[in-house]
Amino acid sequence: MKKIRKNNSAKRKKERKAKEERLATQVETMVNHPKECCICRAQFERTPESVKTWTVTVREERVRLTCPQCWHILQEALEAIVDGN
Repeated sequence: MKKIRKNNSAKRKKERKAKEERLATQVETMVNHPKECCICRAQFERTPESVKTWTVTVREERVRLTCPQCWHILQEALEAIVDGN
C-alpha cells in the first residue's frame, strides 16, 4: 500500500523550515530591541509597568520603541492627518 503523506512530506518540511527561520529572526529582532524611545530618547527601564505601557513597532526588520507620551502625540498627529483628508 502506497503512503499518501510521502508525496507532500518534502514540501511540508521546507515550509516548516522557512517558518522556523522566520520565527528565529523575529525573536532575535525583539531580543535586541532599542533601549530608548525613538523620539525623545527617554531610557527604557524594564519593569512590569513599562512593559505594559511602552509600544514596540516592527516594520521591515526595523524595531522602534516609543514611550507612552510620544506614542500619544503620534496617535494625535495621525488622527489629525486622517481627519484632514
